[in-house]
Amino acid sequence: MLSKKIISVTAIILFSLSVSAQNEAELNRKFGFKDFCFDKDIRTLQAYKTGNEMSQPYVELNSNETITFMFDDLSEHARDFYYVIKHCNADWEEDNLFVHDYMKGFAENNIFKFNSSINTTVSYKNYVLTIPNSDVQIVTSGNYLLKVYDRYDDRIVFQKGFKIFENKVALSLKYRHIVNYGTDGKQQLEFSINRGSLPIQNPYNELKLRIEQNSQRAPSQALPAISFQNNLVIDYSNAAKNIFKGENEYRMFDTRSLAYNAEGVNKIINQIGEYHVLLNIDRQNDKETYQYTRDINGKYYIEADRMIKHSTDKNLEADYVNVYFTVEDPNPDANITIYVYGALSDWGLKPECRMEYNESRQSYETTLLLKQGYYNYKYVAVDGKQNFLSDFFDESFAQTENEYTVNVYFKGMHDRWDRLVAIESINTAK
Repeated sequence: MLSKKIISVTAIILFSLSVSAQNEAELNRKFGFKDFCFDKDIRTLQAYKTGNEMSQPYVELNSNETITFMFDDLSEHARDFYYVIKHCNADWEEDNLFVHDYMKGFAENNIFKFNSSINTTVSYKNYVLTIPNSDVQIVTSGNYLLKVYDRYDDRIVFQKGFKIFENKVALSLKYRHIVNYGTDGKQQLEFSINRGSLPIQNPYNELKLRIEQNSQRAPSQALPAISFQNNLVIDYSNAAKNIFKGENEYRMFDTRSLAYNAEGVNKIINQIGEYHVLLNIDRQNDKETYQYTRDINGKYYIEADRMIKHSTDKNLEADYVNVYFTVEDPNPDANITIYVYGALSDWGLKPECRMEYNESRQSYETTLLLKQGYYNYKYVAVDGKQNFLSDFFDESFAQTENEYTVNVYFKGMHDRWDRLVAIESINTAK
């Protein structure tokens, strides 16, 4: 019975990938998603400050910090990957600067560091790259895209964003619950900028602020408005501005062990040397009551309890498993498309994360091949008017724990690009 279900789900996924990949690419551009994988064999694409895999990928210019990029290649043979780095403006659009304007070193470089998986049912090669390195040194702050290509056919396999910032101005952040303005289920930031030594003449034209909720880069609302300013401070604490949906805590599941059903897991089956993990059936969350759940804000981390004794390289010993997602919806809307979303989808709309409706089960379903670990996820929707609905299955609450990151970009009268002159985060629970 399971084998028939697996074949059926696989056929659905392949069909979905073929007919929707172009549509997903257009939607990702529309919604501002910039991290995207174009190769089905590239999996578990991560970027973080070296030494902390749960951190966001940004470091200070001219510091000793680096950003680690890691990914797995499930293709049968080792491939020759190379990368290029592109500088972007505050909205993650490539600004066509000359390479020597933003980095020292070669414009194109190989990725040399990789190792094969150890004792796994699904074989893969794990690649690691750090930036800056001996081949590449970044000399300009701002937004960047790492683009990785397969040298065999010069085809891009993925792109991943990262940031290099200057510590030029001081940010002061505050968070508070909203009690009026008809904004139930929403959260508000109050913050100000100390100009420091930065020669800001006209903040309305020279500054751009981008606020991110958790690790999502997609712009979710209008830019903040200046409340007041003087020679020292620019304040953005207008009580009717900087308001965000609180969303809800993420759903979660744990596949670190394949010997028992951990959190979020209903059943684990090992069939012909492949693991199949059936998650608990999800339902629409209670629209009335907020329930605190300790999540990791949509992220995941890789880990496996099957690792060889005394081994320390989880990235080579964690296996890949087929994870089955099901969310009930007895009254589906034909104009709504549902996706599994979070870091596991590269914070975008991936074709394989698009769900298909099963009439007999009255549920949306999809299957993802994921590396063992602890995962957060949620279900998002796109309606017929191409609106991104982040709370379609989960009501938004003001009490939800979120991390907000404020990015301050500066482009003076004589500058040719957006400099990232400050970046600061605040957690609503701290």
